[in-house]
Amino acid sequence: MKKIVLDFWERKEHFDFYQDFADPNFNITTNLNTHSLYIKASQADLSFTYCYLYCLSRAIEECDFMRYRIVDGCPVEAEKVTISSTFLREDNTFRFITLSESSNVNEFIRQSEENKNVGLSQPLMGEMFLSTCNSVEQVYVSILPWFQFTSFKHARHGEDNLGIPKIIFGKLNEDKNSLPVSIEVHHGLVDGYHLSLFLDEFQRQIIALCCHLEEEKKI
Repeated sequence: MKKIVLDFWERKEHFDFYQDFADPNFNITTNLNTHSLYIKASQADLSFTYCYLYCLSRAIEECDFMRYRIVDGCPVEAEKVTISSTFLREDNTFRFITLSESSNVNEFIRQSEENKNVGLSQPLMGEMFLSTCNSVEQVYVSILPWFQFTSFKHARHGEDNLGIPKIIFGKLNEDKNSLPVSIEVHHGLVDGYHLSLFLDEFQRQIIALCCHLEEEKKI
């Protein structure tokens, strides 16, 4: 965890401005172009969901501002963050699953699937959740594969002011290769400009994975 020196940070005024807001977060909802990832993942017998979550993890790694957090009222940068995503059990209740940190897509999927199998067998407030619930070195993700959406509102604690991004994915439009995505961030840490950079990087990672899967198919 690296402390950001507030006096030398270009966002000092913005950070100070939003600190006293009752709700300092803002949310955008857009459609993510997944290019040929759905087809490439299917051809490689890989989970499309895990593939785009892998691309998400890579994009977060490339964008330092998506790792900015607030600890003891001060801005910090987490060097590494993991994705905490919701997955459904057979009884249609969800569990929070900590995904892999691997930079290899096959290893990411293998380890994440193992984590999911363990996490789904635990209570909601089980060991996996309790071991990470107080960590700022994570990103919250939820997946709503049943429908598309154009807006989203989160449930939240009254003093949720840690700056952890919350990202929601909806149902893929296969005809348009379009995936609804909602992103909520702390306005003292991130502006809309930063989210545009993040979405661009996310799409670059998707294209890179499509190319990788195509090359693997030729081998």
